[in-house]
Amino acid sequence: MGKWAQYGKQYNKNWEKDDALKDWIHSVPGDNSKAFCRYCKCDIHAYHTNLLSHASTVKHKRNSAPFSSTRTLYDVDCHSKNVDHTVKIAELKLAAHVACHSSTPTIDHLGEVIKDISGKDIALHRMKCSALIKHVLGPAVHEELISDLDKNETVYSLIIDESTDIGPEKQLCVMVRYYSRSLKSITTTFLGIISLDSVTANEIFNTITKFLAANRLAIDRCLGLATDGCSTMYGKINFVIARFREVCPDIVHIKCICHSIQLSSSRALMVMPSNVEFMIAETYNWFYHSSIRQQKYKQLYECIDVGEEPMKILKLSDTRWLSIATCVQRVLEHYEELKLHFQIVKKEACSYTAELLYQMFSTPENKLYLVFLRPILQELSQVNKLFESDKASPVQLVTELLTLYCNMLQRILRPTTFTSWGATLAYNLENGSNYLPLAAINFGIEFQLSLHESQIERSSAEQIKEHCRDYLLELLKEIRQRLPDNIQQLESLVDLSPSVVLGAQKPQLLKLSFLPLYKGNLGDLEQQWMRISTLSWPTFSDNDIEQFWVTVVNHIDASGNHDFLQLGHFALCMLALPFSNAAVERTFSQMNLIKLKLRNKLRRGTLEALLHIRSYMRRRGICCREFTPTTKMLSKFNAVIYASDDDSIPEEYFTSS
Repeated sequence: MGKWAQYGKQYNKNWEKDDALKDWIHSVPGDNSKAFCRYCKCDIHAYHTNLLSHASTVKHKRNSAPFSSTRTLYDVDCHSKNVDHTVKIAELKLAAHVACHSSTPTIDHLGEVIKDISGKDIALHRMKCSALIKHVLGPAVHEELISDLDKNETVYSLIIDESTDIGPEKQLCVMVRYYSRSLKSITTTFLGIISLDSVTANEIFNTITKFLAANRLAIDRCLGLATDGCSTMYGKINFVIARFREVCPDIVHIKCICHSIQLSSSRALMVMPSNVEFMIAETYNWFYHSSIRQQKYKQLYECIDVGEEPMKILKLSDTRWLSIATCVQRVLEHYEELKLHFQIVKKEACSYTAELLYQMFSTPENKLYLVFLRPILQELSQVNKLFESDKASPVQLVTELLTLYCNMLQRILRPTTFTSWGATLAYNLENGSNYLPLAAINFGIEFQLSLHESQIERSSAEQIKEHCRDYLLELLKEIRQRLPDNIQQLESLVDLSPSVVLGAQKPQLLKLSFLPLYKGNLGDLEQQWMRISTLSWPTFSDNDIEQFWVTVVNHIDASGNHDFLQLGHFALCMLALPFSNAAVERTFSQMNLIKLKLRNKLRRGTLEALLHIRSYMRRRGICCREFTPTTKMLSKFNAVIYASDDDSIPEEYFTSS
C-alpha cells in the first residue's frame, strides 16, 4: 500500500475559501483524493502542503500571471471606488462637525483618532478640512439656499446690519427671511457677509445690489427691509431705505423693535438720579475683580439664608439688550444681604467705595427707585424677547407692542384719551392737559407698598414720584418716536388671522391696507379670498397663523391643483416681514465665537462658509449627527478643492499640540 493511500487524504471544500488557493483550486469529479489547478490544467494530490508548494512553483506563477493581472485591476478598481465613496462621506461628516463645533486644527488629532477607531482609510487634517469647508460644504449648502429662493421667483425680505469683527474690516451681514416651499415654513437664515469700503448710504446700497445680483436675487422681489435706526439706514433723502425705494417704491421698511426698546429704556433712565445706575454698576465691579470678596459675601449670605447659595451679581452691559432688567432684579433679591456686607467691609477694608455703596444701600430712596423700575423693565424685556424670536406670530408681535405702549400711557394719562388705536398713536405727548395728577399716577403696587413701609418724608416721596413720572413720560416719548412709521399697516396683519379670514365679519379684500403690495392678478386673489371661508379647515388658533396659511397654500382641489396658491403665498410673504434685527445679532455672536484672538487670521471666505454650514443645520433642525452629505457635495469633493485659491490654507494662529 502506498503512502498516500495509507493516510487517505481527501479534497476539502474549505480550501476554496483560502486566500492562497481560492482563485485556482477546483475539485476533481469522481476523485476526492485530488485537486485541480485551473491555471496549469493539472491534478495535484489533495494535501494542503502540496497545494501550497504547487502555488509557489515557476510554472504556476507563469500560467497564473495573465489571470492575476485582470482580476487585480478589476477588483482593486471596484474596491477603491467603494472605499473612496465611504471615506468621502466620513470625511465630509467630520468636516461638518468641525464647522459646527470646533476649529480646524483639532481635526489633526481627531482625524487620526477616528481612523484608529473605525479602521477606515480616513486622511483628514487641517488643510483638507479647511478646503472641504470652504469649497465643498459651504458652497453646496449656499447653492441649495439660492435654489430654494429661486423657485417660482420667491418674494423675500432682507435683514441687514453693520459690524466689525476682531479685524479692522467693516462688514455688512445680510440675512434673508422668506417662505420656503421645500421646508414648508417661514425661514430666517444667513445669506452672506459683504465687505464695505465705506459706510455711506450709496456705498451700502450699491454693494447690496451687486451682492443680490451675484446670488441671482432680483431686487424688485424684495418685499421688506429690516435695519436699525441709525442715520445711514433710515431717512427720507440719500439714505439706504431711500435708495431702495427708488427701485422698490412699495418696500416695507421696519426699524428693529429690539433696538428701539433698548434705546428708549436707556434714554429714559437718563432722567432718573444717576446714582441708581452707579449703584448697580459698582456693586458688580466690587465683586468682579476679587475672589476673596466673593467668598466673604458667600459666607455671609449662607449664614443669613441657610442652605442657599448667592446668585451672581450681574453686569450692566450696553451691548446686551435690556441687561438692566435682570441687574435690577438681582440687586433687589440680595438687597439686605448686600447692605449688611458693605456695612461690614467698610470698616474692615477702609474702602471709600464700600462706604459709598453702604450709604446708597442704606438710602431708602434708592430702593424705591429700583422697586419702581423692576416691573416696567420686566415688561419691556418680555416684549423684547418676543421680537427676538424667529417663530413668533407677526400679528401677536404688533399687538404686544401696541399693548405695551397703551399700558404705559394708562399710567399717566386720563382714560378718555384712548378712544381707538389711531387716536392713541396720534396723541401728542407734549400736551400736558390730559396728564393725571401726581397722586393719581399708577406707579405700581409694589412701589406704593414699599413707599408706605419706608416712612420717608413727604417732600422726599413727592420728589421720587416726580422722577418716576418723568421717567414714564420720557419712556413713552422715546417709544413713540421709534415706532415704525407704518405701524398701522403692520397692525392690519390681524386681518390674516384664521378667526378673521374664516369668520362672518371678514373684511373685503379692497380694505386690506397691505393689498397694494400684491403684484399678481387681483381677480384671482379676490376669488380665492372670497372662497376660502366656504371650505372646511382644521381648527387653528390665531397664534398658529403661519401653520394655517401653510395648510392653505398646500391645499389641493379635486382636479389636483393648488386652488389657493396666490392667496397663500401673498399671506405668507406678509407674515415673513421681519420685525427685528435679532437674527443678525445672533449671527454676529456666532462670528465672535468663530473668529477669536487666537483665530484672527481667519479670512472672510472661510468665515462665510462656516456661517453658511451652521445656518443650514439650524434651518433644517439638525446637527452634525443627523447630517448626510448630498450628491452635490460628493461631486465637489475632488482635487480641485486644493487649487481653488489660497484660502484653503489654514488661517488660524493657534495650533493643536
